[in-house]
Amino acid sequence: MTGVIASTFVVIVLQPVYGALSDRVGRKPLNLFSVIFTGLFAFPFFALLDTAQPALIWVALVVAAGLGLAPMIAVQPAFYAELFGARVRYTGFASSREIGAALGGFSPLVASALVIQGGGTGWPVAVWMIVTALVSLVAFAQSRETRSMDITAPDTAYTQR
Repeated sequence: MTGVIASTFVVIVLQPVYGALSDRVGRKPLNLFSVIFTGLFAFPFFALLDTAQPALIWVALVVAAGLGLAPMIAVQPAFYAELFGARVRYTGFASSREIGAALGGFSPLVASALVIQGGGTGWPVAVWMIVTALVSLVAFAQSRETRSMDITAPDTAYTQR
């Protein structure tokens, strides 16, 4: 519980930092960093968990949340709002976010099944995390940078600020 609270606190503190950084460098670079870090940290994360040492588990949670989760969720509201024109913004934002949340809601079930199939080890979950990070990496790599978009422009004429 202490590790979860600490990692949540770190995410809360980093939200304005990553938000401000995204205004300088863009939403896409932070999203790309987030998914690349998550994929690269998957095996070290489970190695830290497997130590069964509370302090190392806390480190795993704080690092994963602070460098993997926080950058992506900090820029998500602006990124999604800027991806869609005003006429379809709510539908585009809500449907893409909620479909992803609905599918992601099965993550604990999938992770539990993978741990069972892996004989109690976390490596199958790490592989699954890497695969999902790769899917996200492709999606973010294909997306446009939205930081300089004028979202007040008509839907068909988005312009750079």
